[in-house]
Amino acid sequence: MLITMWGKAWSWKWTVSKILAKQLGYEIISIWDMKRKLAKEMWLNIHEFNLLGEKPENAKEFDLKYEEFQKSLDLNSNIILDSRLGFFAQPNAFKILLDVSEEIAGERIYKAERDTDKQESLQAAIEEVHNRNKADYERYIKLYNVNLRDQKNYDLVIDTWDKTPEEVANIILEKFEK
Repeated sequence: MLITMWGKAWSWKWTVSKILAKQLGYEIISIWDMKRKLAKEMWLNIHEFNLLGEKPENAKEFDLKYEEFQKSLDLNSNIILDSRLGFFAQPNAFKILLDVSEEIAGERIYKAERDTDKQESLQAAIEEVHNRNKADYERYIKLYNVNLRDQKNYDLVIDTWDKTPEEVANIILEKFEK
């Protein structure tokens, strides 16, 4: 059965998806990776790409194209769909939301060893998370009239602030197997 996974910035979504994929023998399809690839082909960094995608005249190329792709996936496939709109495009899938406060996400970014997300201060990291989450929320309200944060859209919601990715994956597996 298709699983959709979305989470706020730095909620462990990608790491948890990899753990689940390995344990279940599933493939991961990441809309974010698809967008990164397109950005690279357009000679844009991901921030520039997202700014272009936020313009209404670009909705077809930047969002609606991915929505149609997601809707075309077979519900019975062994796929973890890493996507903000997964729950919307695949309403009968097993839908997961990973949540985390902006403060915890900011701490995770600040402590991470990634070049792409390096921040000069903890406060800057928290502000980045806040701006990213706000932009996502506003974009999908505007484009689809869909509230990504509405927990009623999901079969399982987990706050990851005090859990390791392995613990989160175990919670998901337990609920998924039922």
